[in-house]
Amino acid sequence: LCLALRSLILDEVSEDVYKDLLGLPEVVSEVRRRLSFHPVDRRAAYERVAGVDAGSQRVPLASRWFAVVTALVYQLPEARRYFTGPESVKLPYSLSGERFQEVVGLRREAKLFETAAGFLANRGGVDLLLVDGPLAFGNWWANKGEDRDRAALVSSINLLLDLCAEEGVAVAGVVKRATARYLIDYLGLREATQLPDAFILLQTMRPGERTGVFSPGEALRRTVRAAPFMDRISHPIHSFYMRSSPNGLAPPIRVDVPEYMLSRVDELAGHCYATAVRDGVPLALVRADEEARVTKRFVDGVYSELIPRLESRLGAPSLAAAVWGELS
Repeated sequence: LCLALRSLILDEVSEDVYKDLLGLPEVVSEVRRRLSFHPVDRRAAYERVAGVDAGSQRVPLASRWFAVVTALVYQLPEARRYFTGPESVKLPYSLSGERFQEVVGLRREAKLFETAAGFLANRGGVDLLLVDGPLAFGNWWANKGEDRDRAALVSSINLLLDLCAEEGVAVAGVVKRATARYLIDYLGLREATQLPDAFILLQTMRPGERTGVFSPGEALRRTVRAAPFMDRISHPIHSFYMRSSPNGLAPPIRVDVPEYMLSRVDELAGHCYATAVRDGVPLALVRADEEARVTKRFVDGVYSELIPRLESRLGAPSLAAAVWGELS
């Protein structure tokens, strides 16, 4: 079976890459013709920087859907941490696994922005706040999860952006694994390729380059005539891609900024490039990611403590039975 799987992966991926290669030169040529590219001045323009990331993990109980979500701000150069209490997500198994994951995703993102806003309100003292993830949200977010969770996410995003504008704090969302096609749609190349922006740009850009700024919301309106979720964000969002790593296997990152940050794009790009580590990700976000991640191993360890606690207190450890095969 392992040999059969190996052959399948090697053969299928090789064939797909060959097919992609046939159409790439024309698409890359069109992207270069329609889009401006700019060299990035590798300069750390901000002294006090904070990165914020969120994490979540399912606890595989047999009785109900259960997950935990958390978020953390990591501040440089002091290596200070800020976080609020983690939260749980509990739903009945009458809801599908897909809907449960949507709710967890919404609450995790809301927790991220709420924590960042709490940090600014209670700690502050930073010049730049980097969010691990987007400020530009596709249309599928408009139907994701529950109404109240979508509203909470929009509210938390707007709160953070308003706070940053009031306090004069530079802010940006950094998307490390961009799969969106906002730029392809913005350039009018939707029918020319099915490949995502970042993959096309990896074949197009040199390390230390960024694209011109474009509007993801406008890209959606041009292609599907609406941007219902993005229209609820209080500040128009603009984006650019930047190739911040020389690694030929690391696609460019996407950087999302509110409109009031447009005059600071060059210094923001320079700072992200100057502090990039691990495939081009700014150091503040790498540290936040390490601290906020909730691993399956951690949850397994906590669950191993839960069973004897229930047995001693209730004499019924079976009430916390786990889904078969989900715990090590």
